[in-house]
Amino acid sequence: MRIAIMALFLQCSILSAGTSGKIAGRVIDGETGEPLIGVNIIVEGTSHGAATNADGYYTILNMMPGTYSVRASMIGYQAVVQQNVQVMIDLTTPLDFELTTEVLAGQEVIVIAKMPTVKKDVTSTSFRVSSDEIEQLQVQTLSDIVNLQAGVVEGHFRGGRAGEVMYIVDGIPMNDAYSGDNLFDVESDMIQEVEIISGTFNAEYGQAMSGIVNIVTKEGQKHYSGKLSFFSGDYLSSHTKTFMHIDHINPLSVSNLQMSLSGPLPFMKERISFSILGRVYGNDGWQYGRRIFRPQDFSTFSDNPEENVIQSTGDSTYVPMNPSEIKTLQGKISLKVSQRDKINYTFFYEDEYHRDFDRLFKYNPDGNYHHESNSYQNGLQYTRMFGKSTFLTANASESFTEYSQYVYKDPHDPRYVPIEHLTQNNSNGFSTGGMRMWHHFRNNRTRIAKADLRSQFTRSQTLGLGVSYKQCRLWLHEYQLYFDENDEIRIPSDSSWYNNSYTRKPVEIAAYIQDKLELGEMIINMGVRLDYFDPNGEVPEYFYDTQGAPKREAKTSHQWSPRIGIAYPISDQGVIHFSYGHFFQVPNYEHLYINPDFEVNLIQLKGDQPPRGRYNIMGNAELKPEKTVSYEIGIKQAITSNLTIDITGYNKDIRDLIGQITMQNIYGGKFWRFINRDYANVKGITVALEMLEQPGSVGFSVDYTYQSATGNASDPMDESKNQESDPPIQSEKKRRPLDWDQTHSLNMSMTTTQMGFHISLIGKIGSGTPYTRESPYYNNRILNGERKPMTMTFDLNVTKDFFLNSWIISPFMKITNLLDRKNNREVYPSSGTADYNYDMVFETYRGYKTQEEWYTQPNFYDEPRKVIIGCSLSFDQKR
Repeated sequence: MRIAIMALFLQCSILSAGTSGKIAGRVIDGETGEPLIGVNIIVEGTSHGAATNADGYYTILNMMPGTYSVRASMIGYQAVVQQNVQVMIDLTTPLDFELTTEVLAGQEVIVIAKMPTVKKDVTSTSFRVSSDEIEQLQVQTLSDIVNLQAGVVEGHFRGGRAGEVMYIVDGIPMNDAYSGDNLFDVESDMIQEVEIISGTFNAEYGQAMSGIVNIVTKEGQKHYSGKLSFFSGDYLSSHTKTFMHIDHINPLSVSNLQMSLSGPLPFMKERISFSILGRVYGNDGWQYGRRIFRPQDFSTFSDNPEENVIQSTGDSTYVPMNPSEIKTLQGKISLKVSQRDKINYTFFYEDEYHRDFDRLFKYNPDGNYHHESNSYQNGLQYTRMFGKSTFLTANASESFTEYSQYVYKDPHDPRYVPIEHLTQNNSNGFSTGGMRMWHHFRNNRTRIAKADLRSQFTRSQTLGLGVSYKQCRLWLHEYQLYFDENDEIRIPSDSSWYNNSYTRKPVEIAAYIQDKLELGEMIINMGVRLDYFDPNGEVPEYFYDTQGAPKREAKTSHQWSPRIGIAYPISDQGVIHFSYGHFFQVPNYEHLYINPDFEVNLIQLKGDQPPRGRYNIMGNAELKPEKTVSYEIGIKQAITSNLTIDITGYNKDIRDLIGQITMQNIYGGKFWRFINRDYANVKGITVALEMLEQPGSVGFSVDYTYQSATGNASDPMDESKNQESDPPIQSEKKRRPLDWDQTHSLNMSMTTTQMGFHISLIGKIGSGTPYTRESPYYNNRILNGERKPMTMTFDLNVTKDFFLNSWIISPFMKITNLLDRKNNREVYPSSGTADYNYDMVFETYRGYKTQEEWYTQPNFYDEPRKVIIGCSLSFDQKR
């Protein structure tokens, strides 16, 4: 079976995600209305063009997204140039011409193209944001853009779990093979256009169940342009009781330096262009601790405070506990080999460091983990035009990422002390010594080969087909340090439960065929996709003694995914759309290979337990792909020439999600194995209004989403967490609201340009997400039966431009969480708020500081108000 599937794939061309658009239209005689044959259509400043056929029609394929001027000319007729022609990813830009008889030789007509307010070939919900719109919004990161879209709640697309979104940059997937997270956050100044698909999507896109974020980066132009930007600032908040040290203002607490340059390569200006950007960002964060203790200190506490023995050698310095540092380098080099051949080379590099706030270490901040990651990606894209109606886009890429977690990188660092320094204190009190003892290292190298063959088969039919090949090499090593009887630090042996490692090389292959029919006013997108997965893993033959059981090779899997979308105009400025599809995704690799030795620890750990998700959890290399069946129906109508309304209803049935089953071996050891058992359903409706900004006026967008996201479990780890609780909790058999189920959400953005000032105001309002009420006072426990408080945040951006020939000097100010609102990210189950825990009246507190301070957790809130001030200096030879 495996050989047959492989043979089927190899018979196809290779696949790529959409990175270009199309211009198509008709040219007629302005006096007679007859079609004109042989009219030359040229996209100025590029090598793209076409000639009209016998019926006056033309098509220009493989256009990069952007704004162009298009020229139509023919002997005996006056040339016409249409400016401001916008091309978008995967869409057709209609552009018709009327030519009249030439009166004066060489005279041409300049027309500002009027683009349709409603795109009539959009068959599912998607949002396209151009580089100009990103500049107007003045957002800093890709995630800021994504979270502005309807149906997106903190990275969850339309109620799906995290990790169900595929990020694609210039045709190459950019997801971390291990965790499924976005590998690189593409800088906003590098983005030419980003397409965010939160509904169904075509067969060319795979390994995603909830959405697609498709990014096309900027190419260098024939002229030079560049930008130097710097900003700094700090958090300005009045919530001094919640956020320690927040009243201390450091203008350099948040800092950013960014430089970019693009243009042609000297001496080869007609063939090679480049675009490059570098950024250094640092943020001390808003959650502070104080170094009262060091990890080497040792204290004891009793019920009688007078008997406490406290060793304190700290210097009392305030220490950032959620700092982050990011260094990025991103670029693109374009080579025009000939009129038909083009090569793009893209590269990304990112070095990131951060720490996560843990209240345990508030007064012993040096005892908590450090997190480091280093990633790079090299991509090569070759485009070949075969005549005017067919082109091939082939891609090859290699990415590498490594991640480290430790307190001290050297496991034999003399600053390590026995675990008793950490565990001697009461479990509900601040640490007065000791540190975390686990070391976690992993890396993965991913190689992808893919291409896309796309042809304008007939005037009304565009056909695409292909396959893709992806291989990963995942390596992981983690262990917990301990001290032997001679007080010497040791790394557990390879056979120990406290030392795990593996190397795996899974393979993914996919094939698809996609057809776009433009039947007059009706558009039909239909396609089918085949995915194949070889996990390159092992599973035990039986589970009553997993460590003694022989191992066998995990089985491969494959699945078909049919998809269809229809758009039908109901008026000259209105269109109704419907789409339906099956979507599959291989589970994140971390769930396939965890606990590679299938060990079951019979002793409940004390004190420093392994990281969450490591205690008697077994991976399953034979996990089946998760499945979503989704459909939607919507209507988009232009109310005026600049104002549109979009109403869409959707439903998602989600099956075979990853969950756990409780098992027990012959020695009485309980363990949990990942299986396909969870399920969910999401339904909702979105209403979106958009007013395009005109010179001197205000542009805005408002979208409202009503959504119900229910399922039997929100987290693949729910079963083990429920069984390890005291007392154990019975897992749910029926659907309940998922942790991220936000019933009502409202997104707003407003932009305007007045007297050289660019102003944008972005707002997000959402009803509370669910939580489970638990308290000795409250016996009726209902999973996610209560709601957290609503959240609301507004961000303000103001920029002033000063022009000096080809230069622009732009001082700016950005304020996030303008109202300094304390939005509850987490709440105490007893009270439903982050401000107070009713259960503390039942607990006896022994430890440093007070019980009230122990239950004040700044990480339960969104970040407070942040104010940054900066300036950018940009130049463009084209001005």
